[in-house]
Amino acid sequence: MDNATASLLASLKPEQVLGPDHHRFRLKNLQAPHALGSFWEADDLSTTQPTPVNLLFLDASLLAQSGFGDKFRTLLNQNRNLKDKHAARCYGLFAWRGLLFASWEAMDGLTLAGMFGSGSARKLKDKQKQGLVTQVGSTLEGALRQSGNSHATLCPELIYVNRSNGVRVMGFGWRELIDPINAKLPQPLSYPAWQSPEAFHPYPLTNTEDVYALACLVYQLYAGRPAFTAAEDESSRERELKAPSGLSKDQWRVLKTALDEDPEVRPKSPLELVRQLYQPEPEKPAEPEISEEAELPETADDVTTKDSSEKNRRFSLPRLPALPPWSKPAALGAGLFAAGFVFGYLLSPDDAPDADTLAGVTAPLAAENQQLREELQQLQASYQNLEQSAQTESAATESDKDDPTNSQNLTLEDASGPVVESAEALRNADKPADNLTVFRDEWDGGGFAPQMVVIPKGRFQMGDLHGQGDDNEYPVHEVVLSTSFAFSRHEVTFAEYDQFAEATGRSLPADEGWGRGELPVVNVSWNDANAYARWLTEITGQPYRLPTEAEWEYVARAGTETIYWWGDELTPEMAVCDGCGTQWDATQPSPVGSTPANPWGIHDMNGNVDEWVADCYLPRYNSTPTNGTAHQSSGCDQRVMRGGSWFDIPRVIRSASRYRHPPATSRNSWGFRVALDLPASP
Repeated sequence: MDNATASLLASLKPEQVLGPDHHRFRLKNLQAPHALGSFWEADDLSTTQPTPVNLLFLDASLLAQSGFGDKFRTLLNQNRNLKDKHAARCYGLFAWRGLLFASWEAMDGLTLAGMFGSGSARKLKDKQKQGLVTQVGSTLEGALRQSGNSHATLCPELIYVNRSNGVRVMGFGWRELIDPINAKLPQPLSYPAWQSPEAFHPYPLTNTEDVYALACLVYQLYAGRPAFTAAEDESSRERELKAPSGLSKDQWRVLKTALDEDPEVRPKSPLELVRQLYQPEPEKPAEPEISEEAELPETADDVTTKDSSEKNRRFSLPRLPALPPWSKPAALGAGLFAAGFVFGYLLSPDDAPDADTLAGVTAPLAAENQQLREELQQLQASYQNLEQSAQTESAATESDKDDPTNSQNLTLEDASGPVVESAEALRNADKPADNLTVFRDEWDGGGFAPQMVVIPKGRFQMGDLHGQGDDNEYPVHEVVLSTSFAFSRHEVTFAEYDQFAEATGRSLPADEGWGRGELPVVNVSWNDANAYARWLTEITGQPYRLPTEAEWEYVARAGTETIYWWGDELTPEMAVCDGCGTQWDATQPSPVGSTPANPWGIHDMNGNVDEWVADCYLPRYNSTPTNGTAHQSSGCDQRVMRGGSWFDIPRVIRSASRYRHPPATSRNSWGFRVALDLPASP
């Protein structure tokens, strides 16, 4: 079996299509080796449009370990619940012809280990080093707050640096699984080099384990050499270390405290270490000994500008803003924002050098070290969009721990969940469907309902949480959804709606010359949308309906409390609106699924087309239901619409935004989607 698996792994090649029948991938390029196997760039072919991902194929020696696959699946389930921008996101674990592979968000393949190995990490500017430490620290902090456990396996091989969205950290909680076999891996992970003295003993690790590991990262980043090696034992931690030249005396004092043998002496959390290192005004560090031709292009702090706008002024801030005590959950969010902000102004898109400048800086390196030149270029590109990334940084709060959506053990079989045959199969199963399961009802003659996603039960704060809304978005109130339900993955398309129109003799809604098929249906009234849902119920025997307004906002937020699901600032190409940065802006809707899905795998909740929901409109939330049901009243002359459209400005596509229209009216920016009741959990 091992030989056959190894041979199949060795035979993988670019353009090969593989994976289970319901979820196929196309391989593109083999990236740098991963400790657990081979790491490939690939396209996910199960989505509306091919989506870039990474595939980690587990080594044959790991598959030979009894129960390794099941344990790895459990770890990935736990990691999937982490709500942190810089925690590498796993989409699913798949079995195919004896192979086991995990699908991850797309990463460039440049790891901190590669940067240390080539020497390119030494060429970072001080602000870039500070940003790298800050993002890793904030990720460790967020995971610690959410799971209660330290990463415990932090090492440079599991820290990825990406072109457009900053650091991604992998491996949370892997230690128990990896420790017994690490020495036998083809390329063992180097986390023993960064582990604390107490980690050499079989005792539970404290929260300051990650503080020690982060301090080792800082030392290596500034000293250009590791404090310890993976081969050294506990006694090496007693060695007196030489102060790195890139740190001030005060910073070195802080770092020595973080590397203390006594856990009680260290800073209490990763971000407390970051604050102590970078919040005080440091002494001017000595300039690193880097040849002039090997320096990176200028950072934002090196750029001289005559523009006095707020946008440019903020890139010259000398230090972190003052942070509140880290012991309070509310302070954690503020700290994460401040920490992310520093990384955001390392090098903004506006300050990035042009291609000629970059070539002029790196060209002298070509003859000496072509690999280093390429890594420097890749590193430079990785910081271009970090301001946007930092602004979307979010932290777990204590209330997250009580949220039922955080306690669900999500099955990893699809980008949104496992795929089953139909709603009928869900109802006939011995247990309720797993959260984020994807299914679609079909019927004889080739008819089909929209793809549906199982949404977990939970609670959320409904309304404007940021003081930017209209009067009808208040008062903010808690809604508790006590049962799971299904929600359509995309807005209902022309292809789906036209079946209904033809079957019932209705006129086909106009497509404005944009086309039909996978474009969202428009020019439909609330009455049309409600009639379509009732028709689905009749033809499938399942209780399809329009979603309630509370369900709609719950799904739009997908566990977030930001203005949009991706953050508080408009980010280009995340939605379709007038000013969203897509080719369809203010022109027409896009085909469904053209923009990224939210964390629950639902597309186009913000923008594209406005969406009718079931509720009769109330001007305020004073008497709205708090259990997720729809508000209904006799003689209702205004129905609620949510989400905004390709025609609307960004403010209108906020997750909390709501508006009303008569149920018999229609426009070319109005559409809808459907929901479906599911059996209650036992």
